[in-house]
Amino acid sequence: MTSTIEIIKAKVDVADEIGLVVALQKSGKSLKGLCPFHNERTPSFYVFPETQTWRCFGCNEGGDVFSFVQKQQGLEFRDTLLYLAEKAGVPVEDGPERNPEEERERSAAKERLRKLNEDALLWFHQMLLRSKEAANARAYVQSRGMSSDTVIGFSIGYAPERWDGLTSYLLGQGYTERELVEGGLARAREEQEGSNTGGTSGQSISSGRIYDYFRNRIIFPIRDIRGRVIGFGGRALGESKPKYLNSPQTLLFEKNTVLYAIDMARDAIKQAGQVVIVEGYVDAVIAHQYGTKQTVACIGSAITEKHIQQLKKLTKQVTLALDPDAAGSAATEHGIQEALKGFDRTVVPVPIAPENGSRGAGYAGHNGQSGTYGAYKGNRQPQSIIRLEEQVDAEINVLQLPEGEDPDEVIRRDFSTWFYAVSHPLPLVDYYFVVKTAGLDLREPTGKTEAAKRLLPIIATISDRIKRDAYIRKLATIISVEERLLYEALQQPLRDQRTTSVTAAFTDVRSSSVGAAFKASSDEGVAPAREGNPKNELRLDRGKQDRLQSEDYLIGLLLQNPGLSLHVCAIITDGDFAGTDTRELYRILNALEQRGSSPSHQPIEEIVPSELHAAVSRAKKCAESGYPKDGAGLVKEAVQCATRLKKTRLQQLNTELSYLMREATASGNHAAIRELQLRLMEIHRQRRTLDSAMPLHG
Repeated sequence: MTSTIEIIKAKVDVADEIGLVVALQKSGKSLKGLCPFHNERTPSFYVFPETQTWRCFGCNEGGDVFSFVQKQQGLEFRDTLLYLAEKAGVPVEDGPERNPEEERERSAAKERLRKLNEDALLWFHQMLLRSKEAANARAYVQSRGMSSDTVIGFSIGYAPERWDGLTSYLLGQGYTERELVEGGLARAREEQEGSNTGGTSGQSISSGRIYDYFRNRIIFPIRDIRGRVIGFGGRALGESKPKYLNSPQTLLFEKNTVLYAIDMARDAIKQAGQVVIVEGYVDAVIAHQYGTKQTVACIGSAITEKHIQQLKKLTKQVTLALDPDAAGSAATEHGIQEALKGFDRTVVPVPIAPENGSRGAGYAGHNGQSGTYGAYKGNRQPQSIIRLEEQVDAEINVLQLPEGEDPDEVIRRDFSTWFYAVSHPLPLVDYYFVVKTAGLDLREPTGKTEAAKRLLPIIATISDRIKRDAYIRKLATIISVEERLLYEALQQPLRDQRTTSVTAAFTDVRSSSVGAAFKASSDEGVAPAREGNPKNELRLDRGKQDRLQSEDYLIGLLLQNPGLSLHVCAIITDGDFAGTDTRELYRILNALEQRGSSPSHQPIEEIVPSELHAAVSRAKKCAESGYPKDGAGLVKEAVQCATRLKKTRLQQLNTELSYLMREATASGNHAAIRELQLRLMEIHRQRRTLDSAMPLHG
C-alpha cells in the first residue's frame, strides 16, 4: 500500500514548489538557480525532475520536496506534511489513537479562531490609526521611534479603555461569547467584577456577561512562522499592571513555543546565518525598522528549548541580546542553557593511533557505556582507533550592550554601535570569562582559585584544542598563574566530559555493487555508459531501492538498540537518507538518544507522528529478518550499514555531478565544466577522507 507521503510526493512536483522561492533556469534536463540557504553569486543549486530531488553543491544540502519545505519554511515534519497534503489535495489519515470526528471539529475550531484573530487585528489596528481615543497611544508609539510604515507593517494596534469595545464589535460580526473567551480576547464575568487586569481601575463592567481581555494597551499581533495570527501581546499605557499582558493559552497560542516576529525574520535569519533574540516587542520592531531583520523576541522573556527547536531549522548561530539588567543577565544565562540543550550534538571522529599491546576486538557496552571495537587485517591487530568527541552543533554568543540601555534605545541613539555589536558578538566562552569573574578579586589567591574553579569546566567543553589552549593562556594571564598548573587542573574536567573511544570496523565496499559503481564513476569524474544504452545516459535513480532497504535495516537496528546511535552518528547525518520517512525517523531517534530519552522508556509510536508508524513497523520487520547479533557483532553491523549508506550518498553526489558535467560538455560551457570538476574533486576528497579515517578490511 502506497503511503500518504509517497502519494503527496507524486502529486507535488519538487521543481514547482522550489520555483515559488527560487528563480530556476533550465540546464539540460536539470534546473539550476541561486541557493536560498546561503549567499552565492554563481548558481550551485540544482533540481533534478527525474528523481524529484534537489541539491546544493555549495552548502551540501539536498533532499526531496519534504526536506526543502521543512528547511525553507522552518517547519516540523507534521506541519510540512499538512502543508503539502493541502496542496496535493490528499487527505491525511488520522492515527488509530485519534477520533476522526474530534479531529475534524478541532481543525474547524482552529480555522474559526484564526478568522476571529484576523478580525480582532483589523479592529485593533484601525483603532490606533483612526480613533480619537487613541491619541495618547499614537503619541506613545511616536515617542518609541516607530515609523508609520513600521506600524502598518507589523499591524500594531490599540485596545481602548472601554470594557466592551472589542467584544461588542466581534459579537456584531457573528461570533459567540464562548468563542471570544476561548480565543483569549474576552473574559467571562466573575464575582469579583472590580478586578482589572490591564485596564483602568474604577470603571464598571458592562451589562454583558463578558468583557475585553485587553484594555488601554498598545497591541502587538503575534504570528506563527507562516504569518498566521495566533495571539496578541499588549503593552500597558500609564501605570496599569501588568506592564505586558499576553494572550492566554488557546488552541493556537502557547507562549513558551512562540517567537515574536519569527514570520518576518525567517528569511533574514537564513540569509544572515544568525538570529538575534531580544526581550521585548518594541526591541524587535525597532531592530527590524533599522534593518536588523534577523531579530525575534521571546514572549515573556524566557527562552525555552521549544524556541531553539524552531530556530535551529533556520540557523546554527544564536545571538542573545537581552536587557543588560539583573533580570536580563539571568535570562541570558537561562537562554544559554536552553540553547545548549536544544541544539543537536555532532559527534566528531578523531583518528588516533592504537596503543602498543592493544588487545583484540571487544565490546564493553553492557553497562550502557560505549566500548571499543576493532578493525583487523591479517595479523589481527587494530588498524586504527577513532575517538568520538561530542560538541554542540551551534554557535551561541552574547551581544554586549552599553550598561543601562535596552536594545531599542541603543539602536535609535547610535545604530553603528548596535550594528557592530550584532556583527561582533561576544563568543560564549568569552562571555563566561566576563560574568564568572565578576566580583572576584583576581589579585588575591582566593579570587584566583575561584576563577579557575568556575572557568576550567567551561574550557574543558571546547573540542578544538587550539581554542582550548588559547583560553588556558587567557585564564593564566588574567589570574597570573603558570599555564602548567592550569593544564594539570584541567585534566579532571576533561575526564568528566562525555567522550568515548571506538575502533571502526567496516566492510570492504570495494567488492560491493555500490563500491564498484563509485569506483567506475570516480576515476574519470564521469560514469561510463553501460552497454545497451544507445543514448549513453546516466540514470540518477539507479540503486535507489537497495538504498531504501538499507535505510530501513539501519533504522530497525536503532529502534531495537538505541545505544547504537553513538556509533553511527559520526558517520552519517539525516541528510544521507533518501527516504522521507527514514530520514525523519533517524532525526527523531538521534535527538532522543542525545537527550537521554531512549525509546525503550516509551513506545516509539507515542513519540513519532502517526504518519511514520508504518515506516516504524517496516523498519522493525526488516531488522528482525537479519541474523541475531549482540555486543561487538551488533555494533559492527550498524557501523557497516551506516558506512554503506554514506558511501552510497557520495556515489549519488558523484553521479549527479557527472550528469551535469555531460550537459556542460555537450553545450561547451567551459566555466561550468571547471566549476563541476572542482566539486567532483571535493566529493572524491570526502571519499578518501572516509577511507583513511575509517579503514577497510577484507
